[in-house]
Amino acid sequence: MRALMFVAPGQLRFDEVDDPTIVDPTDALVRPLAATTCDLDHHVIAGKTPFTGFGPFPLGHECVGTVVEVGPDCTRYRVGDVVGVAWHIACGTCARCAAGLPARCLLHRDAQYGLPVNGAWGGTFSELIRVPYADYNLAPLPAGADPVHLASIGDNLALGWETTMPRIQGVDEPRIGVFGGTGSIGLYVTDVAVHCAKAQTVYYDDDPARMAVAERLGAEVRDIDGRIARDFHVAVDASCDPEKLRKALLSVVPEGWVNSVGIYFQDVELPLLALYQRGVNFHNGKGMARPNMTPVLRHVADGTLHPELVTSGVYDWDQLPEVLTSPDAGHKPVFTLAPPA
Repeated sequence: MRALMFVAPGQLRFDEVDDPTIVDPTDALVRPLAATTCDLDHHVIAGKTPFTGFGPFPLGHECVGTVVEVGPDCTRYRVGDVVGVAWHIACGTCARCAAGLPARCLLHRDAQYGLPVNGAWGGTFSELIRVPYADYNLAPLPAGADPVHLASIGDNLALGWETTMPRIQGVDEPRIGVFGGTGSIGLYVTDVAVHCAKAQTVYYDDDPARMAVAERLGAEVRDIDGRIARDFHVAVDASCDPEKLRKALLSVVPEGWVNSVGIYFQDVELPLLALYQRGVNFHNGKGMARPNMTPVLRHVADGTLHPELVTSGVYDWDQLPEVLTSPDAGHKPVFTLAPPA
């Protein structure tokens, strides 16, 4: 099969590699129907991460696909099922997985698709992927749902739910601030904030394309360089920019929450005295995809959420190297692969 490989910054290529096989009885093999970039992938391709010197390695960790083979102990899925694939490799049964923290799986630690971390699991920009513990790590797509716009369900799309909904429970008339910049995550957060949390939502950015999408999603849109409100119950930092992070940290009410999904590869100075005086709850870390995939898919199925508005372009699989190394790749390009014969 072909697998898209990161070779060096700005250099991607398709390699012919061995097809994955069923290794453990709980495995399934999935052929992607649609795959897309995590916001992190754009930074990897641009050489802005510590993985620059590790190439070549398979790229990609967001996809939906068709089950083409299952192991004897995979009982929830059958050949032909259309599923979303969680980005993380998780057993689903250890204490952390049971607590809803699969990205912290005690058995597989930081293992994931698309990066050379704790094992070789391949990437979702490959024509076939092995999914371990498939009964846990796969999620069935709703009947009739367009898989193209759900390609991000296994990571960024699920983050939209994870970073907002748990923090506004019990809050009357919530206000949510979203600080965009990395690509798609802030837009998925905006969709959930407006339509699921029913929050008064303000989206800050400096990119006209993303700002236009946020406005279509129903947010009040403001320039990130302008005046920042300071009365949000929840602020989500999806900027990967220290100055924008600072603005997010100072934007919440006393004892408010700031969730940062931007990855900072160098230490960042924080306004700790101001955070102490206001009492700010700050979380920064990986998304726990699998528990959050199910409610998102339910709300896509009933028309509450609108991931199609976030998709920036749909391309053929063969265009992967060309599009992803282009400065015009867009914030959420989706690549489609013909279904299995």
